[in-house]
Amino acid sequence: MTLYRHDHHFPQSLKPFSAALLGLAGWTLSMPALADDFSMNTVETKANALAQRPYAARPLPIPAFLKDLSPEQYAQIQDVSPLWRGEKRPFQVQFYLPGSWFRRPVVIRRVVDGVVRPIPFTLKHFTFGDLKVPKALPDDLGYAGFRLLAPLNTPPHYNEFISFLGATYFRAVGKGAIYGTSARGLGIDTAQPSGEIFPYFKEFWLEQPKAGARRMVVYALLDSPVATGAYRFSIRQGDSTTVHVDATLYLRKPVQVLELAPLTSMYWHGHGRGAVAGDWHPAQHDASDLVMANGNGEWITRPINNPRHIQTTTYTMDHPVGFGMIQQDRRFSAYEGIETQYQRRPSVWVRMEGDWGRGQVRLVELPTNNRNLDNINAFWVPARAPAPMTPLHFAYSVRFFLDNHGLIPLAHPVNTYLGEDHRVAGARTVVIDFAGGALTAQPEGAPVRVHLDAAEGARILSQRLEWDKDARFWRVIAVIRPQPGTPSNVRCFLTLNHQVISDTWTYLLHAAKE
Repeated sequence: MTLYRHDHHFPQSLKPFSAALLGLAGWTLSMPALADDFSMNTVETKANALAQRPYAARPLPIPAFLKDLSPEQYAQIQDVSPLWRGEKRPFQVQFYLPGSWFRRPVVIRRVVDGVVRPIPFTLKHFTFGDLKVPKALPDDLGYAGFRLLAPLNTPPHYNEFISFLGATYFRAVGKGAIYGTSARGLGIDTAQPSGEIFPYFKEFWLEQPKAGARRMVVYALLDSPVATGAYRFSIRQGDSTTVHVDATLYLRKPVQVLELAPLTSMYWHGHGRGAVAGDWHPAQHDASDLVMANGNGEWITRPINNPRHIQTTTYTMDHPVGFGMIQQDRRFSAYEGIETQYQRRPSVWVRMEGDWGRGQVRLVELPTNNRNLDNINAFWVPARAPAPMTPLHFAYSVRFFLDNHGLIPLAHPVNTYLGEDHRVAGARTVVIDFAGGALTAQPEGAPVRVHLDAAEGARILSQRLEWDKDARFWRVIAVIRPQPGTPSNVRCFLTLNHQVISDTWTYLLHAAKE
């Protein structure tokens, strides 16, 4: 299993994501003929044809000067001549050179009124800071990715709000936010003994926006040893940024785990969860909870952990509504990170469009003692993957936002704290704060009931419910002793007058000192 590099010394858009990106997957300098009336069907035709040919990895060497750059050095390379600058269009584009962790060039073109046009490459558009640039640096390097800009935080000046760089990763921000949790176009075989396969976007098409356009449209062609795909991204930025995704996949051969709408995040420690490793901050994480909405109306909150060993948890659902990585606490004092600013990392919500049927939300948690490694993955696994060469069409939206208010209709856990109860060997103290929904209007003494259960032979030694009249939240405090060596699936929700008024909190609880 691969930990994902999450280096905070990179500019936010340049954080590398995985050691797998060091592989030089297939890329060629040959340019197919340009065509009129470009559309999603054009990309689907290319993906279908690509899937019917054997996968071909044709590495294109890049100069050692670029390949050997450290993250800090690579960050000095800047595109200072954005596409569409000075044309009074609502968006601009800046490009990245291949280098450091991002060694795979990609083909990027623009689409003007349905006609595909090239984007000429020139080194003159890039500055290199204080790097000593070799005189013989090739002038046909191509691009490794791009980022989009709009008048977001400091109009009329343009600010970056989304970046496509490395494999199939993209990350976005709304107004006032900084990059955190990432999305991916596709994942394959994460946490499998055979090893993870990293698809990549090999070609992009940028639809030239008209004056006054409120959305930016990007197309992408995906390739990998086992799958190809066509993607259309419709991107709208503002207080939050939403990416609408339409995709069609073609499998070259069967896969073990097909991962749709993957999210990648970082959780080091906080609230008694994760290995602190001497760090003085109260918490360091890009997201605190995985939240899921099932088709039967149930909402589930699963606090994220940094476990001692690789941990995979699955949640079976029918006709899912959505899932996401949520950053609950927006107070600076919760993190005390002047540089890292975790309170400004966006929550990310995937909303399925159409009927996704039966499958699983799968959560993979990897151990880490490094805030610069993305160690959390969440994705949807359909109950049945398509047969090879049978197209799989699906659509969803990914929203990056700071304000969690209104996402969950019921009362929901806003804080989870874990500790140890030293009176009983192996016992854990579990604290859950519920707020929002119908709980907000309830007075002290309201007949709110706790429903708590712990599976796999764990014993609930005590539980009680408290009410904070000032902050208006209800706190569940329980002492639970899991069986040694057997983590317990603990679930908790609240009712009022026999009606469920909260989503379901769930956690995989290990015995203390385990």
